[in-house]
Amino acid sequence: MVQTIPFSLSTLRSHSIFIPPSSSSSSIAPTDEEWELVNKPSDSAIGQKTSQMVIRDKDLLVAMDKEVRMMSLSSGEGWEVKDGKVGSYKTLKSPSLTFTIHQLIPNSTGRLLAVVGHHQIVVLVLPKTSYSGSTAGDLECRSIPIDEFQFSPSSNDAITKVAWHPWGEGGNSLWVLTSNGKLREYDILQPHDAVQTFHFLPEKPASSSKFTAVDPLSRFATSFAFSTGTVDFGPLMVYVLIANGDIYTMGPILPLHTELPVRYLQGLKAYTDARLAQIQREAVDVFGAEEAGLGKATFQSQWVESLVKQVKLAEEARSRRDEVDVMETPSRRTSILGRSVRGSESSPSRSKPIAARDGMVKVHPPHLTEAGGPAPGAHRALLRQGPAVFNPGPQEVGNFDDENDEDEELDQVASDLFVSEVVAADGEGEGSKEKETIIAIAWSGGRIDIGLEVEKPEPRWNSSRDPTSSVPVIPIIESVLLPFPHTDSLDVPSLSFLPDPLYSDVFYVQHAFGVDAINVRPWLDELQKETGEGDLPSSDVVRLVESASSPTKPIVGLVNFCNITLGYGLVALASSGQVAFVEMDLRIADSGVVPPSATSSAQSAPTHSDQSDPQSLLLAKPFDADRLIASIRQPNPPYNPSSILKQRLPDYNKPTSSITPEHLRVLGEISSQVQNRSEAIRNASQTIENRLDMQVKELQRQIKLLRECQASIEQLKETKTLSRAEDLTSKQENIAERLDGVLGSMAAEYKPQVGEVERKWFEELERLKMRVRGGGVVRGKALASRAQVLKEQLAAIKPILLESQKATRDTPSSPAQTTYGSKQLKPLEAALGVRSEELRRLIRRMEMLDVKVEVAGESLQEQDE
Repeated sequence: MVQTIPFSLSTLRSHSIFIPPSSSSSSIAPTDEEWELVNKPSDSAIGQKTSQMVIRDKDLLVAMDKEVRMMSLSSGEGWEVKDGKVGSYKTLKSPSLTFTIHQLIPNSTGRLLAVVGHHQIVVLVLPKTSYSGSTAGDLECRSIPIDEFQFSPSSNDAITKVAWHPWGEGGNSLWVLTSNGKLREYDILQPHDAVQTFHFLPEKPASSSKFTAVDPLSRFATSFAFSTGTVDFGPLMVYVLIANGDIYTMGPILPLHTELPVRYLQGLKAYTDARLAQIQREAVDVFGAEEAGLGKATFQSQWVESLVKQVKLAEEARSRRDEVDVMETPSRRTSILGRSVRGSESSPSRSKPIAARDGMVKVHPPHLTEAGGPAPGAHRALLRQGPAVFNPGPQEVGNFDDENDEDEELDQVASDLFVSEVVAADGEGEGSKEKETIIAIAWSGGRIDIGLEVEKPEPRWNSSRDPTSSVPVIPIIESVLLPFPHTDSLDVPSLSFLPDPLYSDVFYVQHAFGVDAINVRPWLDELQKETGEGDLPSSDVVRLVESASSPTKPIVGLVNFCNITLGYGLVALASSGQVAFVEMDLRIADSGVVPPSATSSAQSAPTHSDQSDPQSLLLAKPFDADRLIASIRQPNPPYNPSSILKQRLPDYNKPTSSITPEHLRVLGEISSQVQNRSEAIRNASQTIENRLDMQVKELQRQIKLLRECQASIEQLKETKTLSRAEDLTSKQENIAERLDGVLGSMAAEYKPQVGEVERKWFEELERLKMRVRGGGVVRGKALASRAQVLKEQLAAIKPILLESQKATRDTPSSPAQTTYGSKQLKPLEAALGVRSEELRRLIRRMEMLDVKVEVAGESLQEQDE
């Protein structure tokens, strides 16, 4: 029987997919692509990001050295235990996987997997989900090498981050950032060359001098992120992080083949049109236009208008193609700009929307054609904006600064960037929800700087019409120092971020010593309050996974998930193959009860006074004493008659005979304020009295419930009920005793009867026993004695045969003797072989009969007993 283990995330650590490959492969001679003995100077600036484990729907993919493994996490299947290994997995094979894998990045469709090394990238076309649940083995996959001329083992620039653009058509837009600050876009359908390249760092100057004052970290790009937004240019901006902590932005940036949401394009066009009209009204002259940013707004409006023009042309082309189908689909169709598309006079309607998918339209960057070539006309280059100014500036604080101050190579290095749009606390209605963009920077010493983006970056172009270049400012709200243990290792992998799949205010930090979760909700809610004073609370930081405080076994893979099959949690993978699973709790929104007004409480209270309320009146209608006191102390408008009297009547000490109408008017205002204050106090007093009445009613209700409980207890304590319960208890005990007696008698009287078939079987076993062992008059004819005689005869003949064979080998000179010996030996050997086979058959039969007889004898003894 095959042993299986049921599916469970808690037992995932035992699966064979996490067993590292054998070290024997290291003894094989390396290929030409593996000869990379000297680290490049740029590679030592920062460690490589690692993400060797991802989840695609219900499939788990793990990278081990140069292998990509895949298994199914379907809860309906068990894991088979075979040869000491739990479960099975598929190994995705490809001739292009010749390098050590550092990152696995699936695209939005789940069909493409970017396999990233230190200097190489290969995209695998993943099989369907059904293939992962089959038996173990190798599975050949189609591979797409990305720009082998640029990304090869001999490349000078390391790959620092790879990501799929969320708006790429079919999920085919792959973006790669290298350490020299170049951000390239690759289309999987044409992967040999980059379709777009953006420069975020200037080219290194050709200088023969060995000494320079330029910080080497300022020439090393470590990470990038796509911005967020709903109406403005936020989703079109790209942030790039430099190793020294600088952040540069550039935009608008779109993939070559983009599937853009229709709602976003509509909102973007309305936003740019309204903004341009406002600036045109404010720009009175040439200098005012320059200060208001008319040139920048004009460029932005023209860029959006070019996208709208592409959509209009696509609508017209589709309309011409669909003219033959107009009569079949008489529904009216509107364009993305809200205007109806007019057809021929005979057909006033159109059939299908222009969207590539539901709610999406296909566009491409205005400076490029649909095929990727330069578009006709003059197009200005995008302007790199930055670096951003931090307020306050970043501090050189880390876990290893005190120990490594003398070593220049261990400076604090910014390793990863995180940009997220967080929804603020809910207000009184849906329209009051606000969104804030947070920016987090991870430093190699374990420090996380969390800032708030106050001003959104806007697209800019290199033009004299837009000469102003304001520097973006990012206020740093908090700096979190993660607890790192003491270590002597210098090769520590970089810190990297991972967003939470459910909550936008939570993100995770993966590093060599474990995984930490950071929640920015405490200070974000406090920041949204208008009456907030004092210091902001700190973020909630929790260490979820600990890697035994050892950098030799760093965390190399981290995945989080939230679905109905796997639940809500995360799984972390160490370099040694150890796995940790953390199950997290969902937030439960508190649906608070809105307290009714004082008038409605006074009107509704007498109506339900005669009815029994199962809930407490005090809980159903909460009382906010602090708010009531604040309304008295700080009325609107504020009450301060003394200051008003001194301000309005500086000569208030004059006699009564010199009072003017102005004095009476001011005194009237003061009297009105005093009356308003008295009215507020009376209202508060009435509210307190209503609350006291409600407390009295609640006291009466609780006393009534206590009396009902007391009556119920007294009724249970009546003699009739108590005696009945005692009778039932005694009857139950008697029935239990009788059952025990019946079971005991049945066990004592039970005697199994031997049937006719069993009796014949035992007689047959007895006859076999007599035949094998012998007994009575046939003792000499037993099978055991006959087998013993045959063994003795064979033992007597065997030495004679050996001597004859030896004599035949020793005297080969006589041809007559040799011929005579061979002729005589052949029939003898044949006869001996037949007798030997018969002896072996008899011995096996005898042994089987001995076993059967012993078993039968034991069963007879048990029956006799």
